Amino acid sequence: MTTASPPIRPRQVAVLLYPRVASVDVCGPLESFGIANFLTGQRLYHLMTVSIDGAPVPVAGGFLEIKPSRGCADLPDRIDLLLIAGGPGCFAASEDSALLAWIRRLEPRCDRLGSVCTGSTVLLASGVMKGHRVATHWLEARRLETDRTMAEQVEPNAIFVNSGKFWTSAGMLAGIDLSLALIEADFGRQLALDVARFMVLVLRRQSGQSQFSAQLMAEATEDPRIRRVQLHIWEHPGGDHSMRRLADLAAMSERSLIRRFKQVTNGTISRYIEDVRLNFARRLLETSELTIQTVASKSGFGSAATLRRAFERRLAVSPSVYRASFGPDHARTVGDAVQDTIRMDLESLVMGKSAW
Repeated sequence: MTTASPPIRPRQVAVLLYPRVASVDVCGPLESFGIANFLTGQRLYHLMTVSIDGAPVPVAGGFLEIKPSRGCADLPDRIDLLLIAGGPGCFAASEDSALLAWIRRLEPRCDRLGSVCTGSTVLLASGVMKGHRVATHWLEARRLETDRTMAEQVEPNAIFVNSGKFWTSAGMLAGIDLSLALIEADFGRQLALDVARFMVLVLRRQSGQSQFSAQLMAEATEDPRIRRVQLHIWEHPGGDHSMRRLADLAAMSERSLIRRFKQVTNGTISRYIEDVRLNFARRLLETSELTIQTVASKSGFGSAATLRRAFERRLAVSPSVYRASFGPDHARTVGDAVQDTIRMDLESLVMGKSAW
């Protein structure tokens, strides 16, 4: 005799709106969660749209208004995920004291809080993300990097970033990448794959923000000498990247290389090397069962302690915690725990019995 699985508590998901919000930033992530409900025939997510007072909100472009399902005062006591959508209205919203006050008031009630695209500008303005890394649209990342108080928080090439309870995504459709990652964290990799396949998407893009990933940025660099250095670092993350060796590769003096690299990339060589090594280490932690020390050696950090310091400084988590959240063991554990109850209900789909 088999025992019935306990019912799943629907996760409360809300997207916060404001005038001139981008409609795709709102609908993209919500559609992903809705499709998870649809494919499984279960109410895994309870979805809401929210404005300060519950009044309709005009989207950017003025082609429609979104009538929110509720106002901020009507949200449940506990919120599993609150996302702030982006759009050209983000700058006015980031100066709206009432909206920012609501974000600060809601933050302790949210298990996870985040943003899509330039919703990061509103989230950062609220002050709740101090010390946490953030992803945003690549143009907004460039603007924020000119602000000394914000520059250290921005991950300019990331599709999405998880830093503690905060989940933020890059531009527009990257909000769907973010929602797929959240579905995977909640209910396992298989359901996230099913949702991605249904939406005719890949589960996880292999690069950063379109042509703005570290590798393609290297290919796009106008100076062939700097491009040669960048590609060498990308192809050999664990190699010897002493300034003398890189200068020889570029056929430049060390001083000229340092100056020219900063001119054409708006960043330092040491930062670029660390970015590449972090990306490589993260990929090894996500896809392999190598020891932390081996990951550190292969990615060029040398020691597990150095790798740990880089992770904690840049990602606000340790390598072991990162692997527990995104590595192969996590995918198996989560998948095993829910595989009997969380799966595509193909019969209901074919018969038209599943509700979006």
